[in-house]
Parts: sequence; structure tokens; C-alpha cells
Amino acid sequence: MQEQFLVGILLGVLAGVVNGVFLLPMRYTRDWAWENTWLFFTIFSTGIFPWVAALIGVPHIWDVLRASPITFFLPGIVAGLIWGSAQVMYGQGLGMVGVAIGSAVVGCTSTTAGTIGPMIVYGGSKVSGSAVFYLLVSVALILAGILIYGRSGARKERELAGKEQPKQVVQGSFKTGFIICLVTGLLGTAFVYGAKSSGALVDAALASGASSRLYGEFASLLVTFNAGLIPGVIFSIYKLNKNKTWGAFRNPAVWGWNVFLSALMAALWYGGILMYNSSGVKLGPSLGPSISFALFAGGTVFFASLFGWMAGEWKGASSGTLRGFVIGMSLIVAAMLIIAFRVSV
Repeated sequence: MQEQFLVGILLGVLAGVVNGVFLLPMRYTRDWAWENTWLFFTIFSTGIFPWVAALIGVPHIWDVLRASPITFFLPGIVAGLIWGSAQVMYGQGLGMVGVAIGSAVVGCTSTTAGTIGPMIVYGGSKVSGSAVFYLLVSVALILAGILIYGRSGARKERELAGKEQPKQVVQGSFKTGFIICLVTGLLGTAFVYGAKSSGALVDAALASGASSRLYGEFASLLVTFNAGLIPGVIFSIYKLNKNKTWGAFRNPAVWGWNVFLSALMAALWYGGILMYNSSGVKLGPSLGPSISFALFAGGTVFFASLFGWMAGEWKGASSGTLRGFVIGMSLIVAAMLIIAFRVSV
């Protein structure tokens, strides 16, 4: 049991690592706008790779899906549509309030909702008081770390204004953007419930020959993220029409390279989702989803920020701003250590 728990912890941290770096390949695309790359990323990440995983993990997946009544799919479809819509809102909210503040708000809201929500829904009386206490302490440290990081990121944006990366600007008030980020963080955790609440579909996958519940849940992830594909594709097409960037697809010289990078982004992202989900299964049905989400969300912020720092995104910031960055990241690391060594299920 202890070995299983440690494997689950490691998978949760690795999920954060992968999710923190999946956007890096986008920096190297050629002659495509954001929406060109994002369309292909969305198709690969929420359309194709969930099928690849399900075909590998669930024997006779086609038969499982054909034989299952619509009620088996409803949790995943509803959760996927909510999650996909939240991803669309995410980019809009960040454009209104700025990347640093928006990421901090979304990070805090999603960490809280994604940790405490599954604890209430799936934990019940099986969860020990000490485990809940240490998990809540860890969540508080992650939230404090994200908030301090967000303040430092906002200071960095002001200090480097006009010198470094330009902000994405979306028309709208700061208040509206702030509210969008709050709602996005909450709704962005919906995929957790799509996978974990599709028990009937998972049982059908197990009956068809899936070797464990871990692989059986690939079927529920397939439904959830295929539903999430719909808002993502619609939004990408909207941006292509609005910005008149369809023409970028007419350049055959960059097609192979850019599609490869889009697929690489998707493989990293969905690989992180699979590791997060596997972490929750390994950690058990009571607190597993909550612990793995805390590690996943905290790790995503930490490693995305770390790789951003290594890439020079904080170069030129004042010592006070850098000090806030270090303190924020240290609090997140402390939270992960508490989860790893003090929380048990």
C-alpha cells in the first residue's frame, strides 16, 4: 500500500511537470498564428490521443461504446462540455487582466475546487481526519504560493513593460476579466468528475477485458475529452475567421513541422492528464483524486514558472520581484513535500 501511495505521488508530480511544459513547442512554430496551432493541438489532444489511449487500454472499446446506453455517457459529456467551455474562457480572462494575475486567480480557484470538491464528493467517511488536515494545509500553502507568485508576476509585467513579451489584450474591463478567471478556475476542474463519475462505463470497460480500473477509466476520459473537443474547435475556428488567419494553412513549407509540434504539445498535455488520472487511481478512491489534483495543479504552476525562469522570462526583474517568485515557488514545494510525507489514505 505504501509503495502504491508513493507511485501515486510520483505520478501526480510528473503530471505537473508535463503539464507545465506542454506549451513550449508552440514557441518554435513557423508562420502560424496562435489559433492555427491551437486548432491542431485541440484536435490531437482532445480528439485523437484519447482514442489512442482507449484503444490501447480497453480491448473491444468499440463494442463497449456501442453496447452502452446514453446514461453511461452523460457524466462525461456534461463534464467535457463544461471543461471545454472553461478552456475557451481561460484565454479571454487572461487577455483582460494579464497573464500573471489571471494565472494566479485561475490557479487558486482550480486548486481549491479540484482538491476540496472531490474530497467532499468521493471521500465521505472513509477519509481520516489527519489526512484531511494535512491536505488542507498543503492547499493553503499552494494558494499562498500562487498568490505571491501572481503578485510578483504582475510586478514583473509592469517592470518589463515595453521591453519583453507583449501582453495579449482582449477588450473588456478588469472586473469582467477577473470574474471570468474565477469562474474558469472553478469550471476547469469539471473533467475530474467526468472521469470519476462514469462508473458504469468504466465497469463495462473492465468487463470487456481492461486489465485494471486505471485502464478502464481511459474509456471515461475518452468521452469527457471528446466532448471537450467541441468548444475548443468552435473557438479556434472563430479566431481564425476573426483574425483572417486561415491563409497561414496555405504554406506547405511549414505544415509538417507545425503539425508535428502541435502533436507534441498534445502528447505532452494528454500524457499529463493520464498521469494525473493514474495518480488518483493509485492513491485510492477516497482522497486520491484530491491529492493528485493538488500535486497536479501545484506542480503545473511550479514547473511552468521554473521553465519560464530558465527561458529568461524573469530576466531584468527587480530583486524584490524575484524574491517573491522564489518565496511563492518555495511554498508550493513545501506543500508537495507535506502531501508526499504526511498525507495518507
